Amino acid sequence: MFKKILKKLKEVKERKKEKAYPNRFLKFYHLNKKKLNKERRFSYNERKKSGVCVRCKKKTVKGIVFCQYHQEKQKTYNKISRSK
Repeated sequence: MFKKILKKLKEVKERKKEKAYPNRFLKFYHLNKKKLNKERRFSYNERKKSGVCVRCKKKTVKGIVFCQYHQEKQKTYNKISRSK
């Protein structure tokens, strides 16, 4: 009796694992989320300190973390999202 119940519980656990990670890339991301976010924050801060655009490698506009091109893109994005 108990063996059947344990077997069913194991099957349910296996199905949940499959649903949680539909592909290997998402599985890797979820298993390494803390490390990846730490690396991203570190590189963002390093680029910000050195005066390099955080989205590309061009020089930034003074006092902003974006280059001229990305600053313009951000302005248009903000204008569109605020009008909604």
